[in-house]
Amino acid sequence: MSFSALLTLATSAAAGPFTNIGVDASDPALVAWAENVHSILQTPSGANDGTLALGPADGSPFVSLGDLTASEIAAGDPPGEITVEFASVAITNGSGWDFAVFENAFEFPGDPFFFAELAYVDVSSNGTDFVRFPSISLNVEPVVGSGNEDNELATGFGRNFAGLNTTNVQNLAGIHPTLFGTQFDLADLLGEPEVIGGAVDLGNIHFVRLVDVPGDGTFLDSLDNPILDAWVTTGSGGLDLDAVGARNVVPEPSSIMLMLVGMVFFAMRRGALNPKRNFD
Repeated sequence: MSFSALLTLATSAAAGPFTNIGVDASDPALVAWAENVHSILQTPSGANDGTLALGPADGSPFVSLGDLTASEIAAGDPPGEITVEFASVAITNGSGWDFAVFENAFEFPGDPFFFAELAYVDVSSNGTDFVRFPSISLNVEPVVGSGNEDNELATGFGRNFAGLNTTNVQNLAGIHPTLFGTQFDLADLLGEPEVIGGAVDLGNIHFVRLVDVPGDGTFLDSLDNPILDAWVTTGSGGLDLDAVGARNVVPEPSSIMLMLVGMVFFAMRRGALNPKRNFD
């Protein structure tokens, strides 16, 4: 389904319009994993080293970006973020989903409600120019007697340990349990100005940036809806990133050149070991 169709669905459905299928970390479709940390910014409640987000998803430990308190939000402090790099391959806009982000949400009583710490997802070809996935978040704060429980946060354990309906969320990372990744399809970005103008090449994505969303409603989705999740989280607060894995990739030109050189060397070596016989 195209993103424009999802927008139509999101604005007309009462609750739960999105089917978010998680990607198993052992899925053989995942052929590459983030290799380098390009940059990282953690708030005071963040935890662990950014390199924990590299390589295949392993379930633990994670790098936590940290959450923002009300006073930090009011002061304009930036949320935590991390940018990881695919150096030897480029993610490309292929068939279906192209990459997946692995976090550690866990199920609340009453599936599809999860304790989830959400993040925006941006991609870049050069590490400087980024484009953000258009996102939707339809969850709302609970109101006693509203009859809108399908869309309301589950706050029986407190607002800082709230559960959200993951079928109300689209194109935000952090809605799947440990060792299951959230899918992202680069085709959702075809209409974005950065892509149309050529600043970002969807056939040559090397950088994926995750920007934590403090879930008090200050930060908005692409429809200007407030994004809500458990808030404020402390300790290892904010998005807990395990890994970023890619499905549709192309090798870097340098890798292709090395492969061609290797093939030529192999062919020459075979010729030297098996010279053509002269039957004259």
